[in-house]
Amino acid sequence: MKRVLLIEDLPQVAQHLQQMLAREKEAELVGAEKDPDSAMTRITTEKPDVVMIDALLQGKVTGFDLAKRIRSVSPGTRIIIVTVPQRPVDPKPDQGVDAVFVLPGGAIELANALAIPPKGAIRPKGKMIVCYSPKGGSGKTTIAVNLATILRRRGSSVALMDGVMQFGSLRYVLQVPPSTRSIVDLPTGQGMKTSLSEVLWEGPSGIAVLLGPSRPEEADLMAAPDVANAMTMLAQDHDYVVVDAPSRLTDDTLAVLDAADVILLIVTYMQASVANTKAAVDTFEALGYKGTKPILLVVNQSDSMAGMSKGGIEHTLNLPVVAEIPTDWKTVAESLNKQQPFVLSSPNSAVSKAMDSLANSLVTQQRR
Repeated sequence: MKRVLLIEDLPQVAQHLQQMLAREKEAELVGAEKDPDSAMTRITTEKPDVVMIDALLQGKVTGFDLAKRIRSVSPGTRIIIVTVPQRPVDPKPDQGVDAVFVLPGGAIELANALAIPPKGAIRPKGKMIVCYSPKGGSGKTTIAVNLATILRRRGSSVALMDGVMQFGSLRYVLQVPPSTRSIVDLPTGQGMKTSLSEVLWEGPSGIAVLLGPSRPEEADLMAAPDVANAMTMLAQDHDYVVVDAPSRLTDDTLAVLDAADVILLIVTYMQASVANTKAAVDTFEALGYKGTKPILLVVNQSDSMAGMSKGGIEHTLNLPVVAEIPTDWKTVAESLNKQQPFVLSSPNSAVSKAMDSLANSLVTQQRR
């Protein structure tokens, strides 16, 4: 379901578009605004999936100016410019225009602009992002949870998966009821798809959470191909699948990394962390990951540089740093103890803003 915000200052056109959207079963109109400032407030707070903007807005702010402003605060939002045949517009995603709807277009043209696939069409696979660190204590679980939450807050459908089959952490950093089912309750093979929705737990902001086994001995019940199969099936129904991966390079871990579209390597400005990550990168290169999928560095506790630097780590590991997450022991510890993502409990903190920047980078990369 696409959540759509309409920005239109002509009442007749607004009414016409609202009626068209009401007939589109895969679209939900969350509101209609005439004033650009009011529209920006709603976009910032509600993060709609799609914004439709009249190219001919009256006033000082044009539809194209507004599109650029929206892109800067909500990179994941699809922006559609509404125009007429006499004023042709070309889609230019880099300038904030993802699609164009030409009045008086019909239902098919509207669905195409909204990026709603035709009935019976196979849904595009979502992006599978794996958070990995070869060293424990790097904060990968915390980053995975908050990244999934902030992507969901932007309007994307998001699944969060515990890829750690033994001693997984997700059920302890979120307010998960003790009786919640886990991946071991799924049948193997294609039967997994039909039962997946029965096992998923609804987490913060509507994230679909697939938990790991509740007891360590249950880890033996999961074969590595089934773990990767669960990831792929989640990606069929969600825009993003964020996976908290095990640190050891076991068969389970390799299955998760093989399936990943993006690997986020969590590292800190500590020699042991960099050395272990270097060994992991060498292994990834031997496995053929480098050059076939993005491998990106996320530096956690980035204000504790201890004589190191961003450029130095990029040079040593020959990989780009896509985000630096500062230290905030109080905010992070409170969020873990209260079992609530800090991007929700402390959205204005520096650590939350850094997570927002990480989400921006990933969304921008996907758009490209």
